[in-house]
Amino acid sequence: MASAASRATWQYKVTKWLPWIAGAVLIAGGIAFLIAFFGNTAEPRNIHADPNAPVQDVSGVPKSVPVDPKARVVAGKFITAAVTRKDLPTGWKLAAPNSYVRPKGFTYKEWLTGNIPVQFFPPNAIDAAAFKVETSFKNELTLNVYIYAKPGAGVDSQTFFIVLRPQGDGKNKKWLVTNFIPSSGVPPVPVADAGGVG
Repeated sequence: MASAASRATWQYKVTKWLPWIAGAVLIAGGIAFLIAFFGNTAEPRNIHADPNAPVQDVSGVPKSVPVDPKARVVAGKFITAAVTRKDLPTGWKLAAPNSYVRPKGFTYKEWLTGNIPVQFFPPNAIDAAAFKVETSFKNELTLNVYIYAKPGAGVDSQTFFIVLRPQGDGKNKKWLVTNFIPSSGVPPVPVADAGGVG
């Protein structure tokens, strides 16, 4: 059984802290009441405040731009020079260094052998060529190129992706080919006004 002195000490401690405990309970109850009665008074962000405001693109995807005519010319020249192997020196100049078509360590002497990492298409088998734009960004252009074979040429018509990126700035800016790979799918029969590559 607890002594009278210990009971008195315990009662004193309870009496001393009781107002503080009651105050905390009262404050917590008051906060709960205010939240329940008034709700969240923070002003919600209205993302649809102005239906005519332009939509912000936060996807991180680069903005599409019109195709630079200079890039189109380079794509056409690369095909007639490197893909056909008819003008390998020009093809070398149009191939970006340290890229898929001109890997690091790949020498000019090796390039001139014609054994290069660019899909070959026989020049005498080409009947027509056309392209469509896959993506066109400020710093990268991807074209889907259609090369149609002449009937009886012994090769099939093929489609390729050609990727170009600009090198340099201002007047020194020039487009170079970074990749040239076969793409999937069978190309449609070209129409008369399909247009040539380049």
